[in-house]
Amino acid sequence: MTDILRLAKEIQKQRLKTREQPSAEQLFLLAEALQRLAAAALEHRDFTIAVSAADESRLIYRELAEKNPGAFLPNLAMSLNNVGTMLSELGRREEALAATEESVDIRRKLADKNPGAFLPDLAMSLNNVGNRLSELGRREEALAATEEAVKKHRKLAEKNPGAFLPDLAGSLNNVGNRLSELGRREEALAATEESVDIRRKLADKNPGAFLPDLAGSLNNVGNRLSELGRREEALAATKGAVDNYRKLAEKNPGAFLPNLAMSLNNVGTMLSELGRREEALAATEESVYNYRKLAEKNPGAFLPNLAMSLNNVGTMLSELGRREEALAATEESVYIRRKLADKNPGAFLPDLAMSLNNVGAMLSELGRREEALAATEESVDIRRKLADKNPGAFLPDLAMSLNNLGNRLSELGRREEALAATEEAVKIRRKLAEKNSGAFLPNLATSLGSLGRVLRGMERHKEAAESFAEGLQLLLPLLRKMPQAFSALGARLLQDYLFSVQAAGLEPDEELVESVQEVLAAHT
Repeated sequence: MTDILRLAKEIQKQRLKTREQPSAEQLFLLAEALQRLAAAALEHRDFTIAVSAADESRLIYRELAEKNPGAFLPNLAMSLNNVGTMLSELGRREEALAATEESVDIRRKLADKNPGAFLPDLAMSLNNVGNRLSELGRREEALAATEEAVKKHRKLAEKNPGAFLPDLAGSLNNVGNRLSELGRREEALAATEESVDIRRKLADKNPGAFLPDLAGSLNNVGNRLSELGRREEALAATKGAVDNYRKLAEKNPGAFLPNLAMSLNNVGTMLSELGRREEALAATEESVYNYRKLAEKNPGAFLPNLAMSLNNVGTMLSELGRREEALAATEESVYIRRKLADKNPGAFLPDLAMSLNNVGAMLSELGRREEALAATEESVDIRRKLADKNPGAFLPDLAMSLNNLGNRLSELGRREEALAATEEAVKIRRKLAEKNSGAFLPNLATSLGSLGRVLRGMERHKEAAESFAEGLQLLLPLLRKMPQAFSALGARLLQDYLFSVQAAGLEPDEELVESVQEVLAAHT
């Protein structure tokens, strides 16, 4: 924090100079010093100081730009872009978007007059506005903004590859994330693989500068491959990221230990998907160990990451049947996230809801059903409030918690309430899937399976069979296209469907059954 204290003293001196001589030059120097303070505070994840300094800088630049737009509009745009990033970290998503959109508007006008000077800045702000829109669940708009950034960076890179290929790779990485959010998995993979190809070539020529970026893209390509069910390839890519970050962290732990911890977390997930549970736990525990060390030195920066890794290590322990330890890890995650959410609900309430959802599952596995229900109900309550304010971002999470609430209520024999919760989850996911089938059809099929199981528990076997059948019918096109990703869900729905059909004394839909069995048989 010494750099923050040093910069604060520098600003204090500059304020005195500005009061004595309130010229444009002195105001500009004060704004620049505030920007440096904001950047230093952001690095230490002290977002309150960062936003305060960046916002004051923005006000000064706005005053200067009103008097001399030609000289200071670029600085105002930069400051707005930075303020948007910091507001986003504080969970103030609408304000973050407004600031970043204003930055885009200014830079678009500047680039229209002088593309050579300002097109790169416009592309950067478009990338950021895509991130802000994504955080608000406005996924189509987010993709459009990020695709425009890719288009502009591609043009710039064609003319000057040395200067702009790194930026093109960054935008492609982001567009892969946006496409993934929309369920356009094959396109998402293609964009991320192009990012990897560019960054690999750059890193071959200059590893010191570009190896970190390559590792980041390898991490993301691992995620994209995992979404497609290509798990061995996903693991290989993510292990490549771990290997690169480990080398970087050995030389510069202060800079790269956080990245190594994140990649270890991801590789744990990949190993878990492959059923390699002991290795998955080892990787995730190493991630927890690294984040704990980082959080001891800088809790503001790394407590959120520690909570995330603890949440994941709880999942790994649960898969190994080590239920008490799984609960302890997940409860520590809840404890940390509750404290963080008390201080900054906008940023951390979504994470608290996720950990509560998981702790409910852990308590259920231990037979502590009333406590499991209480945790899951709290998760639902938080996510309902979040979804009321921002349905685009949080309705998917609410549906997941409602689905789990139905499971918890069913375990307690409260079947009518379980039915109501599960039907609400189905209703939400049906609406989401109507707007974006690629992203949300698998979730709808999952909830239809849950609904079928609740109905079966109520001995409403005909309705249960209909729910399972609908889930299979919706899943079948995706199952044919991406069997590795959806075969487990398809197999469970099929088993449930056949059981319920028999219990109801009905004949199964032979065409549906044969179609699903054909795909499953080809990929088992």
